[in-house]
Amino acid sequence: MDVKARALYDYLVDHATEFTEEWFTYQTVKTGSDYSLDAPPHVISKIKEQNSQYVRFLAQSLLQTEEEMKDTISDWTSKTAADRVQSKTSLDEVARNNGVFRRVYWEYIKKFVKETDLNIELDDVFYWEKKLNYALDYVLETFIAFFMEIMINRLTSQATLIRELSTPVITLTNKVGLLPIIGEIDTTRAKSILESTLTQAVKARVTILIIDLSGVVMVDTMVAQQVFQLIDSLRIVGIKAILTGIRPEVAQTSIQLGIDFSGIQTENSLQKVISQLAKTNGLCFFE
Repeated sequence: MDVKARALYDYLVDHATEFTEEWFTYQTVKTGSDYSLDAPPHVISKIKEQNSQYVRFLAQSLLQTEEEMKDTISDWTSKTAADRVQSKTSLDEVARNNGVFRRVYWEYIKKFVKETDLNIELDDVFYWEKKLNYALDYVLETFIAFFMEIMINRLTSQATLIRELSTPVITLTNKVGLLPIIGEIDTTRAKSILESTLTQAVKARVTILIIDLSGVVMVDTMVAQQVFQLIDSLRIVGIKAILTGIRPEVAQTSIQLGIDFSGIQTENSLQKVISQLAKTNGLCFFE
């Protein structure tokens, strides 16, 4: 069995380039895909080299233990998954090509059986089927896992950036910062505002942070709790918070809900806060 497996391995490795050229004939024009017939020459060259390497790695599985095969395949799929994400190739296109690759691979095994002088028995073919199809399945499994991990990490990073941009701490002077909060605030956004604001304010090294709520149309107990928690957190790191721009309807709702802002400095307009800070602290906001 080992002699025959070695012979098949040698055959597949020797025909890796020829295999890739045949595999590539199954490609079509699909804009944005690494597998497209009209992809840039350097992309096509890279794809063909990766595919030829794929042929060789898969052939190695005939001679490897399951653990050795998984190590080899995982290393390869982690790199190719990153390439496909970078090129914006869709996962369904990758899956389609995995099927094409599998069909062509078995065509080459069929050619080997016909051309070799070795006595290939049915048990030999089933043994190869078990080894190779398991490896092929593992390729797709690990590729999807790496691909999705990269995509999820990217989406998480983008979501974090969007949240930070939606609640930016604007530096007015080297001591004063402004946090304009606009729109509805749900539980998720409230927590994000707390975390993002604290990080940004400390990084900006401000000692006073004006929190402008003029763009907030509704304040409930949850929102108020998060605002209080933010103010307490800022106080702990040495930053004084001033609330401004609380709309009349928000103030009325707050009173009805029993929300008490008496322990927090509040002002009715941003202009008034800036004017007071300029007078009491000698700060210049228009350098």
